[in-house]
Amino acid sequence: MSEVLQRVSNAKTKSEKVKLLQDYESPALKKLLLCNFAKSISFIFPTGKSPFTPLDRPKGVQHQLLFTEHRLLDKFIKKEVNGVTYYGCSGGPKPNLPQLKKEHLWIQLLEVLHMDEAEVLDLVKDKQLTKRYKITRQNVIDAFPSLNLQNES
Repeated sequence: MSEVLQRVSNAKTKSEKVKLLQDYESPALKKLLLCNFAKSISFIFPTGKSPFTPLDRPKGVQHQLLFTEHRLLDKFIKKEVNGVTYYGCSGGPKPNLPQLKKEHLWIQLLEVLHMDEAEVLDLVKDKQLTKRYKITRQNVIDAFPSLNLQNES
């Protein structure tokens, strides 16, 4: 995912960025972008760098991929709908897992990913993806109107 985001970031024009986002469309990419840009979605952790030990291995060597591990993100998010907070994995107003367990799972996830992808995920947690990559909310709206980001106030 970090390579895809970098490729999109390096594109010179808005139309190139939108085209690249569409070319690399996947559930993982859309979930990352939605978590970063949707105003109603937030992570249940404090802001700031997560305290994890980065996996120090070359890309492609004994690490998990965010492309496949993105499904775990639901455990760590909450969403505001009409003034009610819903927790991702429970689908209801009460979380399924205790906060301490979620924090432990978050650190475990970051530590099995390649350090570049762990950094992407840590940026998304704080909605700071744009600090590293030149991808705007409007790029995402244009590439994936089905995410309904344009309908958020």
